[in-house]
Amino acid sequence: MPETTKNGVISLTVEKDFLQRVSSTGAIKALAELIWNGLDSGSDSVQVEFSKNKLGAIDEIRVIDQGSGISYEDSELFFGKLGDSWKKNHGKVNGRALHGKNGQGRLHAFALGSRVAWKTTYKVKDSFNSYQIVGDASSLNRMHATTPKETNKSHLGTIVVISGISEGLGALTSDKAPTEFAKLFAAYLSQYPQVSIILDGETIDPASIQRKKEDRFIKGITLANGNKVDAMVTIIEWAVPTPRAIHLCDKAGVSLHTTDAGIQAPGFQFTAYVNCDHFRELDKENLLSMDDLVPDVNCILNSARNELRGYFRKRAAERARSLVQRWKTEKIYPYEDQGAITAVEETERQVFDILGVTLEEYLPKFEEADHNARKFTFLLLAQALRDNPSSVRKIITDVLSLKQDEQDELAELLEETPLSNIISSASIVANRLNFLVALENLLFDKTTKKKLLERDQLHKILETESWIFDDNFTLAGSEKTLEDVLKIHLSELGKRKDSDVEDKPVLREDDQQGRVDLMLSRTIQPREDEYDHLVVELKRPSQKISSKVLGQIESYAIAVAKDPRFLTEKTRWKFIAISNDMDEHAKRKARQRDKPRGMVFDDGELNIEVWAFEWTEIIANARTRLQFINQSLDYKATRDSSRAYLEKAHAKFLPATNQEDQKDTDEESPQ
Repeated sequence: MPETTKNGVISLTVEKDFLQRVSSTGAIKALAELIWNGLDSGSDSVQVEFSKNKLGAIDEIRVIDQGSGISYEDSELFFGKLGDSWKKNHGKVNGRALHGKNGQGRLHAFALGSRVAWKTTYKVKDSFNSYQIVGDASSLNRMHATTPKETNKSHLGTIVVISGISEGLGALTSDKAPTEFAKLFAAYLSQYPQVSIILDGETIDPASIQRKKEDRFIKGITLANGNKVDAMVTIIEWAVPTPRAIHLCDKAGVSLHTTDAGIQAPGFQFTAYVNCDHFRELDKENLLSMDDLVPDVNCILNSARNELRGYFRKRAAERARSLVQRWKTEKIYPYEDQGAITAVEETERQVFDILGVTLEEYLPKFEEADHNARKFTFLLLAQALRDNPSSVRKIITDVLSLKQDEQDELAELLEETPLSNIISSASIVANRLNFLVALENLLFDKTTKKKLLERDQLHKILETESWIFDDNFTLAGSEKTLEDVLKIHLSELGKRKDSDVEDKPVLREDDQQGRVDLMLSRTIQPREDEYDHLVVELKRPSQKISSKVLGQIESYAIAVAKDPRFLTEKTRWKFIAISNDMDEHAKRKARQRDKPRGMVFDDGELNIEVWAFEWTEIIANARTRLQFINQSLDYKATRDSSRAYLEKAHAKFLPATNQEDQKDTDEESPQ
């Protein structure tokens, strides 16, 4: 008989604060540890009973197993060696893998109550002996064992009786308790279907709350030392809300440690079980609790999470297809089935499907809403995506009223499938193609050509469409210092006078004459302390770009670039002169053999470039830059679509036209 049990006392030789820390486990985990102890004893069934008072509160907890019991000779081994469980030296009992290893599970009982008794029956040759071990929370480092007595009981096992029930055990009797235990033991019960766990009369059945279960095999995961291990990932989707988690299990499915899922899967409630024998070895060294800080754990978890991401991408697509088909049947889907559709349209539908599925997932009452209300909601959502893809984030935050973590999940999903970005790009390209057609009409149309005021109309329009000259300046803003300098040196361009256009004055709407020649400027800062300036000189339609005009612009460019407010070596200038036409001298200078088409002046010391273009060249160059992207988008700008864009984006700057003017335009303007 072990010395520690001669007087019926089993001593736990560890620090008191350690015992208190272990025994302060949460109720669900504490009871789960006692169930694991029963299963590790070889019992095929573990039953938990609650004795309740008249108010429904728990008075006593009983955990009953039919295992091998605790022999008196082994009681010190079972209870006296914290941190060194007998299970370390036993691979399996009854062919099943063991859960514990540190001998701490039994102490979790004191998280449930202040007094715990282990009433156990074990076999001695052909007879059965019974005794009990009793512990009290006030002296956790001492257990008391009674003297074994022969009994006529014909069955083995242990009954753990917990009294002096602690406060805050409501989780054990809540409606969610069976679900919590189902998640904890799901992998184990799947591995050993003959095992049963009964909680207060209800059999724990993970399958009853499972929506879907799938196993995925990962072969050849490379560890930090170069060795390779295999793993099985069991993914269980739950039909009830549940915190997502990954259980690190041994090959038999025994959960050794739980960590965060670490992936986004909007709308899915799941638990993943990563089964790998290497976890058992790491657990012996107490390394699992350090999660990603341990290289081997990190390697396996990364592989498992990648597998999970692939799985849920597939599941999201399956769910979306099913829902979309239902929406079509209900005639609330905002897109019609048709023949070939463009890449933009297909992408827009994919984004809509993601948002629509999310809408149903996070707003359960939406499915119950009136048919017309749901149809109208979908129409608004589709319209928002089509007209303003950037509104997706606002829809996520304001319309769906998602929590921050739910917002992040959906946003990450949309970013991983760069659909919203594609739609945004498509929208930009479509708008620009429409603008090019509209600009052609404004510049060359018989009616608008006469009435278009460059200073008050075309200039204002081009301020927000400066991409047409250089894509790098699309988002750049005006700079006050640059504007001041341009005004100071304006005289270099020669006398600026009001002039006739086709023998008629160009008038503002207030009948006042306006200056036809004007300046459009933009600035960007590609690197710290460096600046690129784009200056565009728009000539009136009747004035061709001539050698005199080019000379004036070059003189002006030099004067501006030499201004003391700019550091020449860190400032680059690009001046562009544009008109409807050039004279022969200007054309020849803009077509020089050793310079790009359009470049008429290049000063390396002052970092100045001067270019001259006809409007047809500017529009053609811009259209060419857009064409590469548009090959995939298959968007065709029409006269109607271009006019619609102008009216939407630049309505207040458009020249007024009456119906007769419009008729003449339609009949005589070039197509």
